[in-house]
Amino acid sequence: MIEVEKKPKSTYSRIRCANDIYEQIADIANECDLTLKEVSDALLGYALAHSQVISSEKTVIESRLIIGEIEDDNNH
Repeated sequence: MIEVEKKPKSTYSRIRCANDIYEQIADIANECDLTLKEVSDALLGYALAHSQVISSEKTVIESRLIIGEIEDDNNH
């Protein structure tokens, strides 16, 4: 039995996008004589280099309407 050497992946080709965005990427690739991957990598690389994640903690207030008797945690 022949065993195939596994190599680490250098690409992930299953990122999906909206059709209109794909069309724009394809237009750029055709006009500039580039591949879809080259254009996508350039655009995503630029977007990632110029983006940031801002996290903040939020308090959630829950309101409930109870009609009838209010039961405690022990169902009494």
